[in-house]
Amino acid sequence: MTEDLNPTEHMSSADAARATAELNELAGHFDERMNEAQAAIGGDVHGAQRSLLGDAVRRFSHNRIAMLGAIIIMMFTILAIFVPLKGAWNPLYSSQPAKYADYGGEVNKPYSFRHPLGTDDAGRDLWKRSWVSARISLSIALAVALVILIIGVLYGATAGYLGGRIDNIMMRFLDSLYGLPYLPFAIITVTLVRSHWPDAHPLLYMVPALTITTWFGQARMMRSQVLSLKQNEYVESARSQGASTFRTVFRHILPNTIGITVVSIALEVPGAILGEAFLSYLALGVQPPASSWGLMA
Repeated sequence: MTEDLNPTEHMSSADAARATAELNELAGHFDERMNEAQAAIGGDVHGAQRSLLGDAVRRFSHNRIAMLGAIIIMMFTILAIFVPLKGAWNPLYSSQPAKYADYGGEVNKPYSFRHPLGTDDAGRDLWKRSWVSARISLSIALAVALVILIIGVLYGATAGYLGGRIDNIMMRFLDSLYGLPYLPFAIITVTLVRSHWPDAHPLLYMVPALTITTWFGQARMMRSQVLSLKQNEYVESARSQGASTFRTVFRHILPNTIGITVVSIALEVPGAILGEAFLSYLALGVQPPASSWGLMA
């Protein structure tokens, strides 16, 4: 006795119509997905970049710790810009002897309503002075992070993408630089710049001093990322279509390193602030009457 394998004979006409409609709807969704995939494979580079950036923004916005850090940085930046503008008193002004200090000689005073953080031995308000110092310290830290990013990305991406003998030579050169002591080279850099430009802005000698031996890690990290990504199929596809080396690296490889690059550079900012504080403690950093967090420490 044979079974009837045709299930439609046991279905009512309404059930059959409903099943047919569901199948047509699924087929429509499948066609839409296939069209989207074909458009992406067909080279919609701008759309792919927008989706990559949008995905990065979405991930960042859903990361509570990252959002908290961004809010704190924005608050510090806003306070550093606007707090020193309130009131006519100059937080960098120093008067000696103490009886001529601002506010009638209020020297080494504890915190009060007028001076939330008190005053120093020259009668300067430490609250406003700290935010004036934040301008220089944050500027130096961000500039150092930017320079490390540029040098590290260019050096590491070049070594990782070209590979072979060029990669070997560049990495052996980088290994030899790891033996350079940080402090002597920082002192030499600051001394040389100041000897030629005594009135130079702190950025002109602090940024080279803090980046001369600190970009090596960023370069090695970028090299490892490029070595991993250049083996992917979309990179091979770009090469087979005649894309230049510059286009392949900057359009298809580097955008996929944004996440780890942002994290790595973010970690350089506090290190640069501590480095500036250390050099200022040795009287090699920001010089009075300018001020920084390191000079106030």
